[in-house]
Amino acid sequence: MIKSNKYELELIFPTKEYKKEVEEYLQEFLDNGENEIAGDGGLDRIRDFDRWLEKVQNDLSVDTIDKDRIPATLYLTIRKSDNKIVGNLQIRHFLNEKLLNYGGHIGDSVRPSERRKGYATEQIRLALEKCKELGIDNVLMDCDKANIGSAKSIQKNGGILENEIYFGNELVQRYWISLKKRFVTNPNNMEIVKYGNFKIKSFNNADFVGDIALIKFNKMNKPYMVENVNLCMANNNYKWLEFYDYSKKHRLTAVYNENNEIIEWHFDIARKIGKDNGMPYEDDLYLDVVVTPTGDIILLDEDELKKALDRFEVNKSDYDMAYNEAKKLIELLEENKDKLKEFTDKYFNKMLKE
Repeated sequence: MIKSNKYELELIFPTKEYKKEVEEYLQEFLDNGENEIAGDGGLDRIRDFDRWLEKVQNDLSVDTIDKDRIPATLYLTIRKSDNKIVGNLQIRHFLNEKLLNYGGHIGDSVRPSERRKGYATEQIRLALEKCKELGIDNVLMDCDKANIGSAKSIQKNGGILENEIYFGNELVQRYWISLKKRFVTNPNNMEIVKYGNFKIKSFNNADFVGDIALIKFNKMNKPYMVENVNLCMANNNYKWLEFYDYSKKHRLTAVYNENNEIIEWHFDIARKIGKDNGMPYEDDLYLDVVVTPTGDIILLDEDELKKALDRFEVNKSDYDMAYNEAKKLIELLEENKDKLKEFTDKYFNKMLKE
């Protein structure tokens, strides 16, 4: 169950206890002349609670769902103050070509009497939290172009319009919402950190133009380890230096230990390096390039990028761009890796003195 403090909404998987409320919910749509309810798991067609609930339960797994359909989870959006169903949504666990063209990851509706109250925007926000739990990194949503309210709800949750297509006679807008958009690391938002701080400074120099963030892990609840290589990336008094060059397609993070010695350089390949409300971010594109203090250069997470392509969460253009960027970066590092420490140490010392 996910709760929303703003509107006191919660997403609840339907159970028999909600039979009466679901039947009333359906009837309100029908009384309003609406025979189709987006993201309802077939309630508008089945119109029988027990059969519908069985279908919704079967939809959860590839082992029980109907052949050629995608597993999906349905939620009722409940207003906590009066336990009223104000909306519904369904999250498809991954896409196929049909859903890529029309339908996307999330279908949702708000009951007629509860519209224009901000509930649509909020239930999408809650749905995106569930998408993260399902491992969905890039969420596709669509809506009829004429449905301005639905479009605004998607846009308020970070939806970026990719294109408009005709589905039958309807002009449909297709939006992508990236859940890989990573802002400057705030150590106090990490559970393993007891307390820390960060600061950001802009530079306009010959060797770097952009923003640099210095993140200090003053006190940790436990070390942050990379288990497969037994490497400590954050502990008491460790520091990260994050470089945001808005003309690039990667973000560099230099990791320093408690003695201000370099641990590694980590390059995140990104769809975009940007800034939102004054905070730098990178829209991560899976691939990472790591440089060790001994000069080894390692390409990581190719399997994650391939999985995203197979699940239609990145297109072939983004897939190729990620590899091309990684290739160019590795070639550049091979030629200049001796200068990398000098470059990052220079700005590390500048940021420490600020």
